[in-house]
Amino acid sequence: MRFSECGSAGRSEAGAAALRGPLRPWTPSQRRPRRRRARGRIDGGDAIDAQCRCLEAIVAQAFQTSLDQLRSDSRGGAHIAFARQVAMYVAHVWFALSLTEVGRRFDRDRTTVAHACRVVEDRRDDPRVDRVVAAIETAADLGQRLARGLGTDA
Repeated sequence: MRFSECGSAGRSEAGAAALRGPLRPWTPSQRRPRRRRARGRIDGGDAIDAQCRCLEAIVAQAFQTSLDQLRSDSRGGAHIAFARQVAMYVAHVWFALSLTEVGRRFDRDRTTVAHACRVVEDRRDDPRVDRVVAAIETAADLGQRLARGLGTDA
């Protein structure tokens, strides 16, 4: 029999039978469980979660936007997207969180966080952007010190 005479269904069935025996119907129990991502961003009770929530509030205030817009699943306008990028950048740089951890806390992928850090670093060449980011970093530092016990450096 030539290749052109075989139907695609016959080839896949024959290949499957050769690999693992007769074809069996698929059942839902065979499906690998998917990890569900919680919406609503950061939840949990540890100090880093509290600091990230505080940081989101600081960034929302600095960029004159709402927390709902900052936490939105959609990108939003460029202004909102940049505000979110600044929040992720400060969480990564100032709180020394890994890209994966920042992504988990902001419900974004680690590659999105890496992109955000690159964008903010590039835009810090503009003195206005640098002043805003520096003010947010100062406020985040104050919040971090308060969370650790009113000004103690650990």
